[in-house]
Amino acid sequence: MPVTKIDKKELLRRCWEVFNRHGYYGTSVSMLAEATGLGKSGLMHHHLSKESLMRAVVEYAQEELRTYVFSVAQEDLPPEQRLEKLLRRQNRLAKYERRGCFFANTALETGREGLFNDMIQATYDEWQTTVAGILREIMPSEEADETAYRLLLEYEGSVTMYKLSGNEQHLERFVARAVELFGKKMRGGTGDAKQLVPISPV
Repeated sequence: MPVTKIDKKELLRRCWEVFNRHGYYGTSVSMLAEATGLGKSGLMHHHLSKESLMRAVVEYAQEELRTYVFSVAQEDLPPEQRLEKLLRRQNRLAKYERRGCFFANTALETGREGLFNDMIQATYDEWQTTVAGILREIMPSEEADETAYRLLLEYEGSVTMYKLSGNEQHLERFVARAVELFGKKMRGGTGDAKQLVPISPV
């Protein structure tokens, strides 16, 4: 017998698991109903269509990203350690079942139709703003914005290479290159860089 009650966050988490594994078009309402234990009628009581449910799932994923990844930018750590920790957490999400970036996968699958483009663009904008905020501690604002944009593109490229090969070094090298930005700024073109203390993967 289907479960008649389920916490909203748990419902969205289960639906996210299905969408993340099968993609938007590869996911049926029946699959979502089975994953949530609600049955089709119970699931549609919460959301009128698969598209509206997916929008709620994207919102759920955005909030999880803010809580788990973006919040690192506010921690009491040196900026280079905050950036490293933030990116390592991002990598852990990408390595989950080797699925890569949920937002990029959704954009590649549905971007032409524009179903969720506004939400995904907002996520990328927030990513760049968060990373640029850390970078502004060592470089001018305009340069920080451009560097954050470049890092976003490089991150998605490293995730693609990881998905193709299964080699986590693509992700690790990306983090190392990003953190090295601090070493270059500290050198300022002359002398030795200040020793950067790496953090443990979290």
